[in-house]
Amino acid sequence: MVETEIDQQKINKDLLQKRFRCASKTYNSHATVQKQMASCLVKMASKYIPNEQESMTELGCGTGLLSQQILDNFTTKKYTANDLVAEVEENIVDIATQTQTLFFNFIQGDAENISIPWQQNVIWSGATIQWIQDLDSFFLRLSSALNQQGFVAISSFDIDNFSEIKTLTGKGINYKSMEEVLQFASLYFQVLDYKAWHQQLWFNTPRDVLKHMRFTGVNAISKTRWSKSNLENFINSYEMFKQDEGYPLTYNPFVFILQKK
Repeated sequence: MVETEIDQQKINKDLLQKRFRCASKTYNSHATVQKQMASCLVKMASKYIPNEQESMTELGCGTGLLSQQILDNFTTKKYTANDLVAEVEENIVDIATQTQTLFFNFIQGDAENISIPWQQNVIWSGATIQWIQDLDSFFLRLSSALNQQGFVAISSFDIDNFSEIKTLTGKGINYKSMEEVLQFASLYFQVLDYKAWHQQLWFNTPRDVLKHMRFTGVNAISKTRWSKSNLENFINSYEMFKQDEGYPLTYNPFVFILQKK
């Protein structure tokens, strides 16, 4: 088996911050699946969550793909955004200003540990909870921060994400299944709706697959470096997946909407 930069291990949040900071300039132009996830999440949320809100918080806002969708479709007096990478605050300030959000606040830090503002109407999280290690504590904190019958809207990735990488290496990000996530969530929330799907992106070469992963920051949990022989081995092994469209990389997103019990 070849080695990759992705290992199943306890997540190194410092390394996670470093990799996403490096990818912050390239993320928006390469995160096509994440854009679709954001659109799907907001569309689903619109069925259950009233358009006008007093206060909302977004955990793991990144460069603002989801933030833009939220503030284009919902109005709120107070919007709090959080991310590990402090430098993305400028992006979110621009989005909040364009959408005429009255009050904006940015909290830099780990979504697993920060103090979430109290009495929130809605808490959002896009493609972030795969980095959360204690789901029970996480959902308890969300429930505690919400007002009565507040909402949570979340997207993440299911266990088939990057299945080609796992097939070749036997390693990968230890994604939690949608069923496992919803099991923890249901302790504190009513599950209103959910959806999961598989989606493939196509690339001209296996090297382009690796570049895509780097440009979106998903090679974010290991310090392992490629050797020349490992890289060549990976490229040769990836030929097994080649089809007429090119070389695939499989995404397995899911989205769901919760309401506090």
